[in-house]
Amino acid sequence: MDNKVGIYFAYWEKDWDADFAYYIKKAADLGFDIMELPAVALENMAADKVKELKQLSREYNVDLTFSLGLPRQYDISSRDESTRRRGIEYLKKLLEGVHNAGASLLGGVTYGGWSVIPEDAAENKKEYTELSAASMREVIKVAEDFGITYCLECLNRFEQFIINTCDEALAYIEMVGSPNLKVQLDTFHMNIEEDSMPAAIRKAGEALGHFHIGENNRRPPGMGFLPWRDIFGALKEINYKGPIVMEPFVMSGGQVGKDIRVWREITPGADLDREAVNALQFVRSFF
Repeated sequence: MDNKVGIYFAYWEKDWDADFAYYIKKAADLGFDIMELPAVALENMAADKVKELKQLSREYNVDLTFSLGLPRQYDISSRDESTRRRGIEYLKKLLEGVHNAGASLLGGVTYGGWSVIPEDAAENKKEYTELSAASMREVIKVAEDFGITYCLECLNRFEQFIINTCDEALAYIEMVGSPNLKVQLDTFHMNIEEDSMPAAIRKAGEALGHFHIGENNRRPPGMGFLPWRDIFGALKEINYKGPIVMEPFVMSGGQVGKDIRVWREITPGADLDREAVNALQFVRSFF
């Protein structure tokens, strides 16, 4: 394996807005190949600031990927047509921002509202899924035009209901029918929803477009009990060449802590930079 390895900026932050230029440089200084940033920040970011991200990415030789938790008011699976239309236009705008920032991947909760679970989700899941897929057929055309890989993150049942497993992501991709639509697996969520993490990876196969890693306790890889040897063995089996991005959340407080439900300091008193480097070395040891 020779995959590029990255980390999500919010490992160090309590709010979704930050000095992203600082984190691009930090990624380079710590030895990461990728810095993942929040796509929501692109909505109101000035064009010169977006251009600066692209320039810094090239200057420090750090790729950018973008992650999204689609806000409730832009839920493209909503029964409300005006909400779906707002969501479609919102996603088109974000994809343009991703492109202008020099990136080619958008992942996360890109198919429905993050933590939006209707009262009738179980009874009418098929209807909501079809509404989402219909919206996606319009959105994905923009991703295709920009050459962006658009990933569907399989999320745990407490944060989403449309796509919890790899099987559901693959079925959704078949409904939409675009080569730019890919599966995104995340070890934290897989630990809750999948019968077998290696089996899910093998099932995703060539459809796997993005891979998030983090422990069962949301710490960096190597600080929990997940079966990393089996996980990386499965990635090798499918010849996965895409990005591998750590997404640990360890700090309580702020909007990040509230949204992720971090109610205590997960690594109190830790040197976060040192732990990130240790995790990077741990991950690369499997290569």
